Amino acid sequence: MKDYQLTGRIWLTLNKETVLGEGKICLLENIEKLGSLTKAAETMQMSYRKAWFSVNQINKTAKESVVTLTRGGKDGGKAELTAYGKALLSDFKKQKTAFEEFLKNQNTD
Repeated sequence: MKDYQLTGRIWLTLNKETVLGEGKICLLENIEKLGSLTKAAETMQMSYRKAWFSVNQINKTAKESVVTLTRGGKDGGKAELTAYGKALLSDFKKQKTAFEEFLKNQNTD
């Protein structure tokens, strides 16, 4: 039996800047599920300001917008993942699953 275990996390980087990691992926998943940046931030116990900054950074760094934000009004604002954002989220999840499988296989040898 090995006396060590390999672990790790993955990030998506572009031009040496991290675009997506676990926290931002969780934020995007909550935006997709709840349709609101405010609600997504509350679910994560994150300030709205930090959530907005994260979305803004993702949108500026990615090649296309990942999230569209509609300003509030009498019905409140809304947040939605773009088609590109949904594809990016899906690809990240697939790569994360493959990475976790790789780690699992390394730890059972």
